[in-house]
Amino acid sequence: MDSKELVRESYEVFVKAVLAGMMICFGCIVFMSCSEKIVGATLFSFGLLTIVCRGLWLYTGKIGYLRQVGLRNILLTIVGNLVGSIILGSAINATRYGEGLLIKAQALSDAKLDDSLISIFILSIACGVMMYLAVDSYRKCKSWLFVILPVVIFIMCGFEHSIANMGYFTIAGAWSMKAALYILVMAVGNGVGSAIMNVVTYKVRGDV
Repeated sequence: MDSKELVRESYEVFVKAVLAGMMICFGCIVFMSCSEKIVGATLFSFGLLTIVCRGLWLYTGKIGYLRQVGLRNILLTIVGNLVGSIILGSAINATRYGEGLLIKAQALSDAKLDDSLISIFILSIACGVMMYLAVDSYRKCKSWLFVILPVVIFIMCGFEHSIANMGYFTIAGAWSMKAALYILVMAVGNGVGSAIMNVVTYKVRGDV
């Protein structure tokens, strides 16, 4: 791949990652807007449904395929997801609607930042498993049900999704060095969970 193709590919990945970050932030917004948690968890899945249908780049959907995707694209993806989360989260904060979300976002963020890192890491692994199952199952059968159910499960169980938490932290105004550390731990945990499922699904069965 020559330099022009590399730049073009990198630009495309980054733009699709920014859009994916925004879609997940939309999910955060609708989740916090619902009085019933199960309804909010179900509507949150709009974000991932849009991502898989439109071919956008979400870190938690790509990290399980690190060997195929490549480290450079993974790094571009998580940075793009962060940018997208901050853009939409900051934009909603500038509206009257953001005022109603602030208290809920702060409560969610405080609960996460008050937790221990080992707890966060384990909950992030579990979320990584759910996200891998959602994306890989959709790739195989194109069923929206396999996208929605893992999303509902990870939200109802309180598993930690690194990109969603970028959205919550932005809306809550909770960014700090500690918050950045927790996001890093969540991202690693999501990656571990996805990698475990990739190994179990393919390598243990001898498919690759």
